[in-house]
Amino acid sequence: MSKEQVNSSLFNDDPVLHATWLYYQEGKSQTEVAALMGLSRVTVVKYLQTARENGLVQINLDTNVFGSIDAALRIRDKFGLYRVIIVPDGEHAGKRTDSKLMRSRLSRAGGMYLNQVIENNDVLGVAWGRTIHEMSKTMTPNSCKNVTVIQMLGSMPSQPDLTILESSSQIAFKLSGKVASLHVPAVVSSARLAMELQAEPIIRANFEVLTHCTKAFFVVGSALDENPLIQVGVLSKKEMQNYRDAGAVGVICGRFYDKNGVPVIAEVDQRILGISLAQLRQIERKIFLAGGESGYAATLGALLGGYVTDLIVDEGTAEFLLSCELPNVDSSSS
Repeated sequence: MSKEQVNSSLFNDDPVLHATWLYYQEGKSQTEVAALMGLSRVTVVKYLQTARENGLVQINLDTNVFGSIDAALRIRDKFGLYRVIIVPDGEHAGKRTDSKLMRSRLSRAGGMYLNQVIENNDVLGVAWGRTIHEMSKTMTPNSCKNVTVIQMLGSMPSQPDLTILESSSQIAFKLSGKVASLHVPAVVSSARLAMELQAEPIIRANFEVLTHCTKAFFVVGSALDENPLIQVGVLSKKEMQNYRDAGAVGVICGRFYDKNGVPVIAEVDQRILGISLAQLRQIERKIFLAGGESGYAATLGALLGGYVTDLIVDEGTAEFLLSCELPNVDSSSS
């Protein structure tokens, strides 16, 4: 019996455990692991990914290191934030316009950061979107106690790359918690119907959970036609245009705001079922992910509106925030 066969038996002949040990504990390269186990490198990569997703390996983001980078500290102080994390371009320099790559990088950073800051007894409000959906699948499990995860906006029919209810359920599962769903559409046909639904006891109880959120997690949303709110049917292009005409630059959970973070109200607001910007502002920790040039204005508006305490951004957004001038905003207008 060879040495590697003996080693394999120590892991109950589980190739995932074996590959994980060789790579993370013994410091072998993926190529070396493949050679030792008689596998292809592609298979080893899949095993290591499985190990991370199943919580066999905990990869933690050292917030003290990433949050102490000079640029992060300057952005933190400029906007009065609790912490700023800048995801470096690294080998992806020159690919800032690749939205799929940006989504992948931000989702991984967001998942690691959420695992660092989540606490026992937290009530975590989450928005829905492709970045958060991807994060729910890739973040590693965390043994928390009495954590509740609730979506901050009603639901819409599932899309090929976005299952709204699955996202919040998966995050709750990864945090060893429970999920609370609003059990309503994101938008209904009339303001009267919206009021009647929120008066229903079960639905009212879930909306009450929103008022007890200790942390919120959401992603930058622009007021452009590429916004998923149009793709999933929450808004029409005409309604989006109306918001832009009224000065909207960004949106959080279906609620729009202008360049200074002041809410932009339209008829649709009365038909949307979800958290309001005023409620969001009251949550103690508000974790915001932003990346890509199309989200610059929305990110700045969210910061000025007081909707963010913890910021995770790519290098491009960080450069923009460092160079932009802060407007003189009359606090009485907000």
